[in-house]
Amino acid sequence: MDVQLIASGVFDLPSSQRVDAIVHDGTTDLRLWMPPGPERELLEQFGAELPVVLDRERSRKPDGLEIGELLRLHRGKLHCDFLLWVASRGPEVEGVRAPAPSAEVLQKAVFDALKFASERSVERIAFGPMGEGPDELDDVERLVVVGRAANAYYEKCYTEGRPAGIETVLICHPHAAKITLARRQLGQSVRVVHQAPAEAAKGSKSKRRASSKRSSGSRTTAPKTSDYAAPIRPLGPAEIAHARNSAGPYDRKLKYAAGQYFLHGKFGVGLVESVTPEDFILVRFERGETKRLLHNRP
Repeated sequence: MDVQLIASGVFDLPSSQRVDAIVHDGTTDLRLWMPPGPERELLEQFGAELPVVLDRERSRKPDGLEIGELLRLHRGKLHCDFLLWVASRGPEVEGVRAPAPSAEVLQKAVFDALKFASERSVERIAFGPMGEGPDELDDVERLVVVGRAANAYYEKCYTEGRPAGIETVLICHPHAAKITLARRQLGQSVRVVHQAPAEAAKGSKSKRRASSKRSSGSRTTAPKTSDYAAPIRPLGPAEIAHARNSAGPYDRKLKYAAGQYFLHGKFGVGLVESVTPEDFILVRFERGETKRLLHNRP
């Protein structure tokens, strides 16, 4: 399972990063908090149908959801197959929002969302900086919680001898600086995704428009290319041919080192580019995609 950080709003991902499911953590009573924030952004990107969709679900669940309960919703205009609502906090009472969820609640929400999605043939799933609200954790800390929970889920699947199902987890935040800080804490257990310059510029313009509506004095800076990983670099024909003749099949029980080649049943020739302290290897495959794989797990 490849865990990636991307400087983009989770509800307006570029078309090149389309996912099967987008996760949103909301209230148990399925109501939106309309001041500026994630739920207004969700409404803007989903479309005016969202309140109707939530009203319909409330009629089916008049007592609301339990904390941690999951609900699959229509995608609206989002670039995904469905929206996954995770009830992470209580309802607003007399205009006062319920406190933001703790790190423990967020970690369980990520676990449960990944399990729910994997049982529905989801291969790509996206999370934003979950846990927004009164007394919320810092944005970067929330991104780190999501990243660590995703890695822990993958480890659990491996320990239990079952496939994770999900191939890619995107962790999104519109500000590249936050992504960079989260990467420093998560290390090489995640990677930062390159966003095409045209799409980055387009996303930056839309965020500046949204920001100007909230405050005339606020600005959104377009992310710099240096905040992203290098562009896709396919392996050369000569090294692919050499590896096919000399490299062995990928085996997670073996211990690999940077510079080694192996043959993967799904992705073809792989070149180990680096090894993480957590015993993962970062592998570049023949078509240029990068994956994080297990190794040294007897």
